[in-house]
Amino acid sequence: MENKIKVCLIADQHSLYDDRIYWKEAMSLIKKGYEVYYICIGNDEGNEKTKEEIYYHLIKRKKYLPTTIFNYLFKKIPFIKTEYHNALDICKKINPSIIHIHDFKVNKIIKDLKKINIQCKFIYDVHEPLDKNLKDCRFKKSKIPKFITNYYADYIQRWEYKKASLHNYILTTDDGLYERFSSNVPDVDIDIIYNFTNLNKERKILPYEDKIFDAAYIGGLTKIRGTLTAVKATKYIVKKIPSYKLLLLGEIFDKDLKNEITSFIKTNNLENNIILKNFIPYKEISNYYNQIKIGLNPLFNVKAHEEIIQIKLFEYMNFGLPIITSNFGYMKQYVEENNVGICIEPNDEKLLAETIIYLLKNRELFDFYAENGIKAVDERYNWKIMENKLFSIYEKLLNEK
Repeated sequence: MENKIKVCLIADQHSLYDDRIYWKEAMSLIKKGYEVYYICIGNDEGNEKTKEEIYYHLIKRKKYLPTTIFNYLFKKIPFIKTEYHNALDICKKINPSIIHIHDFKVNKIIKDLKKINIQCKFIYDVHEPLDKNLKDCRFKKSKIPKFITNYYADYIQRWEYKKASLHNYILTTDDGLYERFSSNVPDVDIDIIYNFTNLNKERKILPYEDKIFDAAYIGGLTKIRGTLTAVKATKYIVKKIPSYKLLLLGEIFDKDLKNEITSFIKTNNLENNIILKNFIPYKEISNYYNQIKIGLNPLFNVKAHEEIIQIKLFEYMNFGLPIITSNFGYMKQYVEENNVGICIEPNDEKLLAETIIYLLKNRELFDFYAENGIKAVDERYNWKIMENKLFSIYEKLLNEK
């Protein structure tokens, strides 16, 4: 039997069954005939093979000391073995032909990984504008002076560019990231593998009247992603549409936000109008998408949202959900260019409420946006197109001497 080419994906901030890494990239590579390994650093540990024939290694993040800062400093001691050293040891045993890295922290071991096999090729998959995310999210509530956190964010961003230069290829998820890495890492080949949807076959065109949820936000629930705005908009909507139902499908990691949402729901008697659902396995997400009328994406206008295009927009389009999103960045561009929804000022619950009501009461416009979204996905924004590009990049790297 011919030996399969081994490829190894490594992630630090993503789960085993991540939509992009597992269900798109890894599954595509399996289909192409590669032997796929996935090393995932997180909260669990173990190693096995999934029913989709992907070998996985879960590495539990090491915690030597109780506080984050002391644990971080302790791991800086040269002889202390970290979770990244465990990942390195596993890679040595696998000895893959391609190592495909997700998440910037894995680059701590890029030089050691390159020593495993001189013929091995490296791909760096960039998902987010690191410096902007640190400033707008990670350090938003920090008590450390802003000039210090900003300096640190800029330093880490420069470090990421430096490490990215050690790879053979860089992949980005959207145009904004492509532009910044093209400018800052000019000597490495770069391309865009958009996070287009692969759920085309899961689409069911249910009658409008049979759909349970009038609107929904799918994904991690945070204040700057407009979660609270959508919740507060419900108070105004139910005055005109008492049966209105909003689905919030995702995890709320901020305890203060969770308390604020639950308090608002209780105070305004919206228990029957706002449905909160925690994380849903990727294989089950279509069951919800098929029952939603409008897809919401009311992100706040912060720098971290300027460069990225959210996967949920393509999924909304795929299931024929007219979109209401914020009027800036690539989200505005994609929605307007494809005539799939309405772009509005962010962080305005009254305006959001008015727009939802308008769209629910205007069936002709609703159907126009819905049909355009499905057409856009079937013709341009589906994973099959990105899959073929991914195959070409892998083949190009493997054929290089």
